[in-house]
Amino acid sequence: MTWGIDDDVKRWRADADRRERERIETKAQMRREQEQHERDVARAGAYEEIAALKQRLAAVEQQLASVDELARAVATFGQAVDTKLADLQQLLTRRAELLHQPDAPPSKGFQGFAREKSAEVVDLPPDFLTRKMN
Repeated sequence: MTWGIDDDVKRWRADADRRERERIETKAQMRREQEQHERDVARAGAYEEIAALKQRLAAVEQQLASVDELARAVATFGQAVDTKLADLQQLLTRRAELLHQPDAPPSKGFQGFAREKSAEVVDLPPDFLTRKMN
């Protein structure tokens, strides 16, 4: 069977068209695979970022719980201080009232030390600095 020139050209064109379609389909498939790979990489990165954010959120929640506990302790301490200050104010008010009462016995003040027998001043002997110790 002899092929004519037209048949060879047609066959060549058909073969070239088929290869061009295959090339276009292959490029489209490669582009889809590349896009899928990029989406997978982005998704993996997003999962890592989400995990890191969850860890940071847990740390912040723990710190917030510590701050809440500290705030409660400070409030309790403040209430105790207020109570003690009120008690001290009552004591000072009572003392001031007692000091201003005219019929209250006068305070004796400093009475001296227990070993002192008289009001005279006791001094060192005159030869204290020159005397030799045995």
